[in-house]
Amino acid sequence: MANSKFTGISESYIFDEAGGMRDQLEQTILNELQAKRYPLKATISTIKASGRGLLGALGATKEQCVVIQVDDEAQIAISNTTVGTYLYVEVYLMIQEKTGLFAGLSAMMDNAFKQQKRNAYFVAAKAATESAFGILNLKQCNSGYKSSSRTVTNDN
Repeated sequence: MANSKFTGISESYIFDEAGGMRDQLEQTILNELQAKRYPLKATISTIKASGRGLLGALGATKEQCVVIQVDDEAQIAISNTTVGTYLYVEVYLMIQEKTGLFAGLSAMMDNAFKQQKRNAYFVAAKAATESAFGILNLKQCNSGYKSSSRTVTNDN
């Protein structure tokens, strides 16, 4: 298996007294994407993530997320997890980085235009998600958590 590197950005939200609202939130996000007439094709999908655990044994986790495919190299995943009475939501924009040398201004501009489209899709997905929070009367907790850029590598 080839080495892969994914880079992305994310926004995180934590809500108290909302632990049982996972499925309701996902459907409300889909409804908001449709109501706002964003040109985003979103589905509720199960993402299977495989990796190596202790002693090199292969393990897999499955997470149900709202998934928006941006292009061949980028997707948005809106994931949520319940921890007791808390609902933790994260909106990810993940981009698979291609290795190799690109030459010329044309290739750089192509990458810049792709990034602009990806950022626009991310902002639209984030706006629909935040609108869904309001519809469901979710009140964000002040957790002090800061979202950041993420890099994930798969070195096999």
